[in-house]
Amino acid sequence: MFFRILGKDLKRKRVMNVLLLLFVILSATFASASINNMVSVYGGIDYFFDKAGMPDFITLTMNSDGVNPTEDIVRNSVSVTSYQREDLFFYNAKNLKKDGKVYVDFENPGIVTSVSGARLTYFNGDNEEITEISPGHVYLGGLLNDPEKVHPGDVITLELSGRSREFIVDGYVKDALFGSPFLGNPRMLMNDGDYDYFLSDETIRSASCGCAYYINTDDGKALKKELTAVKNALFGESISTIKITYLLDMLTAVLMMVVGICLILISFAMLSFTIKFTLNEDFREIGVMKAVGLRNSSIRGLYLIKYLCIACVGAVIGYACSIPFAKLLLESVSRRILLGNDNYELIGLISAAAVVAVIVAFCYSCTKGIKKLSPVDAVRNGETGERFKKKSVLKLSKSRLPENLFLALNDVLSKPRQYVSMVVTFTMCILLVTMLANTSNTLMSEKLIFLFGTTESDAYYNSTEKIMETMGSDDPDILDHIIEDIEKELKDNGMPGKVHVELMYTLPVEFGNEKMNVIMQQCKDTQASEYKYITGSAPMYANEIAFTPQIIDELGARIGDRVLIEINGEKREFIITATMSSFNQVGKIGRLHEAVDVNVNDASSAMAFQIDFDDDPDAEEIDARIGRMKDIFDTDKIYNAADFVNMSTGSAQTMSDAKDLVLLIALIIAALVTVLMERSFISKETPEIALMKAIGFKTRSICAQHTLRFVVLTVICTCIASVLTVPLTRLISDRVFAIMGAQSGFEYEIRPLEIFAIYPLAVAGVVIVSALLTSLYIKSVRADAMGNIE
Repeated sequence: MFFRILGKDLKRKRVMNVLLLLFVILSATFASASINNMVSVYGGIDYFFDKAGMPDFITLTMNSDGVNPTEDIVRNSVSVTSYQREDLFFYNAKNLKKDGKVYVDFENPGIVTSVSGARLTYFNGDNEEITEISPGHVYLGGLLNDPEKVHPGDVITLELSGRSREFIVDGYVKDALFGSPFLGNPRMLMNDGDYDYFLSDETIRSASCGCAYYINTDDGKALKKELTAVKNALFGESISTIKITYLLDMLTAVLMMVVGICLILISFAMLSFTIKFTLNEDFREIGVMKAVGLRNSSIRGLYLIKYLCIACVGAVIGYACSIPFAKLLLESVSRRILLGNDNYELIGLISAAAVVAVIVAFCYSCTKGIKKLSPVDAVRNGETGERFKKKSVLKLSKSRLPENLFLALNDVLSKPRQYVSMVVTFTMCILLVTMLANTSNTLMSEKLIFLFGTTESDAYYNSTEKIMETMGSDDPDILDHIIEDIEKELKDNGMPGKVHVELMYTLPVEFGNEKMNVIMQQCKDTQASEYKYITGSAPMYANEIAFTPQIIDELGARIGDRVLIEINGEKREFIITATMSSFNQVGKIGRLHEAVDVNVNDASSAMAFQIDFDDDPDAEEIDARIGRMKDIFDTDKIYNAADFVNMSTGSAQTMSDAKDLVLLIALIIAALVTVLMERSFISKETPEIALMKAIGFKTRSICAQHTLRFVVLTVICTCIASVLTVPLTRLISDRVFAIMGAQSGFEYEIRPLEIFAIYPLAVAGVVIVSALLTSLYIKSVRADAMGNIE
């Protein structure tokens, strides 16, 4: 009997049941896909590092005159349990060409490793270990692991110090150390013979060679102290810090998890409304069932069977959809990371089953209203005839609103509980998109320029070649000559201006018993007071410095303390006067006063050359000049402030893609919710609609009234979302920026037209169109349907 009744109910309410099924499918799809992705990405990074043989600590150094002092330190250190040395040499974007043109533009030096000299385990696109490479073939990784720019089979040429050789790209290499775009050092893996061909050149051996040391240690602090003696270290971090560089890969999985949770919550809201609406509509059937002797538990079981069937069907379809959907979400991540999830199917099934269990449990709690209904309700048409408060909020006699708008507004205000689920749903849809848009816009805004330790300039010219030229020279004036050449070129082309550059030095810092290498920024052509600081005051004298909170915490120091820094072989005392935020080195950096005498040839790296034009041009003119400078200097690596931030973070596009995906999902959810609710309203209000038709209201007028309800709701939701979008963005995205290194002191880029108009209007437009189209079903309601309760 139960199943016969169930079958009739499913046929009688096809639209509502289909919409509920869609919500369950979406919930199960996102729950299964996002949980699997979380396990794959979070567990995958550990799995990848383990398979690749990543150690506890990695340091990357350049050889000085063919000598590397790191070797003796690591070999003799009591804190080192084991280590491996991987020899390599560096190249720049201009050294890698295809058909005579730069193959792919990138900023940081690229790294070349031979296949037999590799000390980490590297994998190809099929997750197979790369153990041999044919002569004349290479694998590319890191930033070059990009199918839009690099294609297997490409013929490229590596030119370095007069030596040149053609290579065929065999595919992408999965590199645990430099696989994240956040680090920006593309790896090239090649045959031993090809590697030796380049190293047979004395210039390459002396100026472009280096080593990566993979160190296992039982005392990380002691090891860091000892490595402060290495003056030419380019990179030195623990494995925990390197894991942070894969933050953006994790962020996509987290984002999809949040969307999945939101979908489940929306499904619950819709279920709650639908169940309560169904019980109110089925008062006669429930009353009759109680009159013939059925207990409350049996009647509740009937409804539970219905929702259990819908949940099971939805979960099965959702699980099937989650498999390709999860692969789509992980496509970009799996190109770089060796993902390991041996329980993929089991986790997906458990997630789908959990959705079913939660939905059924929720449905059971919602059906407790059955206890209140009695056989008498079947006779009274579900009404008790009692009402102790007025229903209408607005008064028609005092209103000057058009009749349809008055009826719609009064209906929303008179029965707010009926519309709460929609307000929550539409508000969440708008907030999900606007929060991602705020974060994405901020990551490509000039407001973050200070987080790279640079002042605001008109243009930024990134030239790794010129910086490497400085680092590889013994001429103390070489940087001045380079800057003079750039300024002369600009002046000769009618764009006179001043040029300066932020240099970065790896210097040993001591405080008490703590000692560590710290990357210190300095520019002799600017003043320390021109930069932003979180607390304290800018360094005013040569013996004052600033650190990020991460460095201060690691040293155990605070503002006002004195530290010792070794510069040019001499230990000097400095006073910490301020703290600052920075994205550089994952937030572990400091700033020297401009008067501190440091040998520019000892710089370990640098930021872009900053150009300030003498005539203070506007933004449009700056962009025009940047286009001209790209032709003059034959490079694409010249940016305005916003583009420089976008290029440096390398994460805005990821957030923008996620925003577009969430916007699409939000619009689909908004449309489904609108159709479900409007269809429910029409079914519930059939007598009222029939009465309105009987007294002369036209169908289009009633449709307008129903549509205007949703207009009122979207206005309310837009107002709520506008108030919440900025604080919620700060609440969530502040954590992301903190992990990237920026603790505080930055402002979000809020674009009012986009955040408060375009996205809310997009959601509102979908809601209104869906409501209008669904309201056309009112045509099927006849004027004689006032007494029909079937």
